[in-house]
Amino acid sequence: MPTLPPDATILSIDPISRGFAYAVLEVPAHLLYWGSKEATSGNIVQKVDELLSYHSPDVLVLEDLRAKGVRRRKRARREIQAIERLALKRGVRIEHVARLAVQNAFAPGRSKYEVAVGLAEIFPVLADRLPRRRKAWTTEDARMNIFDALGFARVFEERDGSQVETPISTPLAFSGPAD
Repeated sequence: MPTLPPDATILSIDPISRGFAYAVLEVPAHLLYWGSKEATSGNIVQKVDELLSYHSPDVLVLEDLRAKGVRRRKRARREIQAIERLALKRGVRIEHVARLAVQNAFAPGRSKYEVAVGLAEIFPVLADRLPRRRKAWTTEDARMNIFDALGFARVFEERDGSQVETPISTPLAFSGPAD
């Protein structure tokens, strides 16, 4: 039984070293906005607050830091906890999704790239944003984190039972409020 009303808004955030990536979905499976924001440790909460004000989400989805195999540095853990406190203060429901749950949902036993490919198939509008397959000696493309955030939101939506068989992927815009 779905716990989200029709047209509920889901905001998913994935903090990264340069700021954070995000995806905004409207139930059922309608990708509205996505992108990344540059932020320092000192102002990441302020940038997230702007997104919360702009989108007024019903649910904020973050990575589950208690899940087995989580490899987040202390700084990222602190940022996620600060984002959680902000959301609670604003009365936004918080949900957690394990990175492994995203992998199992879209590409069991495969790489993050394969997960991103699976998400690009569901949301074709993101196909041109799909980064190249990462080589072992290269750093991860910053665009990959948008797919991480989208994966968190999509797994939550499926877990909640609010999805439909054919998602709508026509965006209203490419990003949230101006920096």
